[in-house]
Amino acid sequence: MMVPYRITLAVKEAQYLEGILHYVHSSEFGDKLHISGFTKLDAFMKYMDGEELPDAVVGEAAFLEPWLAGKNGDIPNWILLGHGEAASIQGPVLPKYQPLPELMASILSLCRREGQRRTLPVADGEAVTIGFVSVVGGSGKTTAAVNMAKQLGAAGLSVFYLNLETVNSSGIFPRQGGGAESAEGLPGMLYELKAAQEEKHVQTMVSPEPYTVHHPGIRADWFKPVTNLKELVQLGKADTRKLLQSIAASGRYDVVIADTDSGPNERLAAVLEGCRHLVWLMLDDITNLYKNGQWFAFMERSQPELFAELAGKSRYVVNRFTGQLANPLPACIPEVDGVLPYIPSWKHNSNEELLLSSPIYQRDILKLCKSLLGDSFVSGSGVRGYG
Repeated sequence: MMVPYRITLAVKEAQYLEGILHYVHSSEFGDKLHISGFTKLDAFMKYMDGEELPDAVVGEAAFLEPWLAGKNGDIPNWILLGHGEAASIQGPVLPKYQPLPELMASILSLCRREGQRRTLPVADGEAVTIGFVSVVGGSGKTTAAVNMAKQLGAAGLSVFYLNLETVNSSGIFPRQGGGAESAEGLPGMLYELKAAQEEKHVQTMVSPEPYTVHHPGIRADWFKPVTNLKELVQLGKADTRKLLQSIAASGRYDVVIADTDSGPNERLAAVLEGCRHLVWLMLDDITNLYKNGQWFAFMERSQPELFAELAGKSRYVVNRFTGQLANPLPACIPEVDGVLPYIPSWKHNSNEELLLSSPIYQRDILKLCKSLLGDSFVSGSGVRGYG
């Protein structure tokens, strides 16, 4: 299992500290964060003079200012906890009063980002990129993608979920406590990428941090769903590749999951060529498999080199599987690489959160994680990162 990050929390109000400690102990953050809390400056300063430094210090200015003023050596990551008051120190600031899931997610994100404690091996400093794709709409692609994001996030990995659908169907998943956000979202990052390219910067990568928010339910960062669909309709292949590469190379994430439209377009082409792994979602019905076969046959005839490249990084997964295939697979697919079960209760479901909480479905999502990320990732029924 992942070793928890050690956090020192220093605030004046004992009730505030107790509330956080109780929440962390009873939430999914309990096995990711170990918090030592202080409400007295003397006790905090004595603790911080010890030989073993925490991974991060989160505190009010009354604690951080005297501590930082007396430090000359190594200083662990720190975050100022405040609500608008002036401080003499410059650094990352978190609002003191906000929903606890978001506060803890922000602290965890900083630990991962600054602590350089990766739990997956990366190639060329980039995150693992996984594209969820399908030939036919309604194959359950988005549900599978967000469930994988949730499982990887729960395993302690830092995940970005990138939805590139013209109409973002992941918007049905409620984000509790979101409220009004300052993040500019996908349009803001696309504008920044374009501006960097036009200025002919040698390095046109743009950090996604100012443009993203955390989704506690999916346990991943994402862009808020775009309301002006023109922003996505006009998004070309080159810009999509640059967007995907910038997120993967940002150093913030272990895994980037890309979700696309089913019909062919520039964004789908970018994901097919730009992702390290592809998960093809199919259904076991004659029309769905026929359309898959026709699409693969066309690709093989028209772009044989690209088709061979895509086949080498693809996993073929049958969704809504009921126990046995009733129809033959397309000729180019010798066998399926995985299945995701049919969940009858979802058919008449009016609660989106239930789509993220089926134990049977998540069991098979974990099998797919193992297929993509290696045997060391999943052990038995539990998830663990690389040592």
